[in-house]
Amino acid sequence: MRSLILGAAVLMLAGAAGAASAAEDVAKTLTDLEAKWSAAGLTQDVKAVDAILAPDWIGRGPSGKQNNKAKALAEMKDPTSKTTAIKNHDVVVRVFGDVAVVQGYDDETGLDKGKDSSGTYSWTDVFQKRGGHWMAVASQTTKVTGK
Repeated sequence: MRSLILGAAVLMLAGAAGAASAAEDVAKTLTDLEAKWSAAGLTQDVKAVDAILAPDWIGRGPSGKQNNKAKALAEMKDPTSKTTAIKNHDVVVRVFGDVAVVQGYDDETGLDKGKDSSGTYSWTDVFQKRGGHWMAVASQTTKVTGK
């Protein structure tokens, strides 16, 4: 009986280790995807961002205004709104099956409609695994003040 219990415990620990490893893989995938998203913003690579955002993606920016995917992609082409430098940091990924919440900060330099928008931003992105690929389904960004 004791060996049966020990065997079950070993199997449970192995399963937990496998789940932890899978969560670490997803965390790396999503952290890399966030970096790719930031890099695409620098080069205004609409095609790259189009692949990251789900068709039904909804975002809310620092002004509190809601945006959809089509509007966000169109705004990337606006020459008066451009990010010239960005660095993500303090990124945390929490995985819940086929849904993940990614939170972090970025320090960026840029313009929004011709006005300086440089600063530190706090953001949250919700991803869902669809058709074997992680896609952003919701986002919120807030400019950090007094940090």
